[in-house]
Amino acid sequence: MTGNDTQLMPDMLFTPRRIGSVTVPNRTVFLAHETGFAEDGLPTARDAAYYEARARGGVGLIIGPSSMLVHPSASNPMYAAGYDPEVVPRLERIADACHRHGTKVFAQLQHTGGEDTGEHAMRETWAPSAVPSEFGYEMPKRMERGDIEEVKLGFAKTAEHVKRGGLDGIELKAGHDGVLRQFISPKYNRRTDRYGGSTENRVRLINEVVEAIRDRVGDDFPVGIRFTLDEMEDGGYDYDYAVEVMRRFHPSVDFIDSDIATISKLHITDAPMHAPLGYTSEYYGAARELLDIPVIAAGRINDLTKGNDILEEGRADFIGMCRQLICDADTVRKVRRGEDEEVTHCIACNQNCLGGIHTKGHVGCIQTPRSGRETKIPHVEDVESAPDARQVLVVGGGPAGLSFAVTAAELGHDVTIREREDELGGQSNIATQVDSRQEFGDAVRNLRNQLDNRDVVVETGTEVTPETVADESWDEIVVAIGAEEKQPALAGPDVHRSWDVLRGESVGDSVVVFDNNKHAAGVSVAQYLLDGGHDVTFVTTSYHPGDQLEGTNVPPFLEALYENDVDIETHTTIVGFEEGTAQLLNVYSEEMRSVETDSLVVAERREARTGLADAIRAESADSAAVHRIGDCVAPRLIDKAIYDGEMLARELSA
Repeated sequence: MTGNDTQLMPDMLFTPRRIGSVTVPNRTVFLAHETGFAEDGLPTARDAAYYEARARGGVGLIIGPSSMLVHPSASNPMYAAGYDPEVVPRLERIADACHRHGTKVFAQLQHTGGEDTGEHAMRETWAPSAVPSEFGYEMPKRMERGDIEEVKLGFAKTAEHVKRGGLDGIELKAGHDGVLRQFISPKYNRRTDRYGGSTENRVRLINEVVEAIRDRVGDDFPVGIRFTLDEMEDGGYDYDYAVEVMRRFHPSVDFIDSDIATISKLHITDAPMHAPLGYTSEYYGAARELLDIPVIAAGRINDLTKGNDILEEGRADFIGMCRQLICDADTVRKVRRGEDEEVTHCIACNQNCLGGIHTKGHVGCIQTPRSGRETKIPHVEDVESAPDARQVLVVGGGPAGLSFAVTAAELGHDVTIREREDELGGQSNIATQVDSRQEFGDAVRNLRNQLDNRDVVVETGTEVTPETVADESWDEIVVAIGAEEKQPALAGPDVHRSWDVLRGESVGDSVVVFDNNKHAAGVSVAQYLLDGGHDVTFVTTSYHPGDQLEGTNVPPFLEALYENDVDIETHTTIVGFEEGTAQLLNVYSEEMRSVETDSLVVAERREARTGLADAIRAESADSAAVHRIGDCVAPRLIDKAIYDGEMLARELSA
């Protein structure tokens, strides 16, 4: 690997920049987001370790803890209760952890308003008017004047706790969720008192909050606003209205952190890979032209070269990254050292960052096992090389095998990969046949780039059998040959597996796609067929196509299906297919109907390819030295394959 401290990037990204009275050492910002680490309303050691990993990785400013709640009327177990004085020593721990690396830390203050649920505290939610959010649909209480005063006081007290905790500044959240934006929004603020009716009045609350905070922390403590520049909801405000709002913000506001859409449009706020990189640039670029305070760019920035271009072109003053730094905490440090090929680029799958909050209870990344597990998994640089380097054969060059090889080589083992196909990648090479999913292949490209920087022998187009390894001397054999799509229960010459179609198998002009996979396979092959000009009928037993996908990935696929006039048959299975007619059965009404079609394409579940590992073990003198990882253990999502690979490499090096 290359490794030096020579700055190879253009200067601007790594130049200091002031926000109010605070000098941030470079122009990179780790944006606020849920972590899921809070316990009993307080940040934990996991929070401190998580943020310290990004500080060690070279980021200039961290905005976190995220969404520190300012009043008990906003309750969410994911967030810290910033109004509780006991938060102060927990913030000190975070500040100390980040400051030792030279990184500045701002806390984000939030009242969730009517865009959360009262289930956590078993009480009503508060909002400017009795208008339900499109996200939660729970009817909120219209805030009375006393409620408004309590919330203002809560912001002020929380700000004081932040300063006492040793953090460097504050960000107020008037972004994609929260009561401050709801007061600003004509859609959610229907008041006729001094807090509603006119733009001036709607901005009054956030300005009074700024004044209340200034009374507690002084004028030299940075205070900024994360602000949604376009709600992108029916009846919501647009950028022209946002301009009028920003012109009325309190003159002591020190920065604007750009945001877009609302929590009900999270597939826009945190767009998946369907959206291009830098998709929000027209918004923060316009805000930068308008304002004379620093603007933080945000929106699918995963490449610091492009980030530097944004700075050089004057479209922003800081480069905000959330998912990229969740994915690779060391992004900034690697680029600064000239190790660009070592960067693990975010692919915007949203599977373990947004999705992980709900499925695992904490933030994470499919490509990086350590992300979100910093207290359990040490940085690879802190792991001693294996005391005895081993000769290791990896069979299979998909995500699991590559993950193992990269980590094992990093820890001093001699690794050879043998892959049956002519190129590395495994199942990801099938997924990327769909135009809107091509970026998924970057997960493999990232690993291949890192593999190229390590002394690993790669042999593609090489079939491994028990006989081919019988006469070779390997200390360990790692089998990572993945899974295969199952054969459909219905058979016939016009019945096809989704993988075969994505590999190029031809089908008729009209196609029924039956989604028995529930994840990406069904919607992906449907998109692929639509792109190829086929007429598609989509059949699923679920409530909607792709119902096991992470939520933000679903709307773009649905939009594509509806835009192409796809007949979507939900709650439906296929019980027969003969002579160009598919027999459909509604699983609830048991009503049958027939659909004429040329071909049936089935997105099936997968089955592990276990036979090779079993056969090698049977021939091996040391069966314990033969390991299975990834989908050939059990077919799962890509994060488990990458996790399996890295964890085995660490285990063999202990």
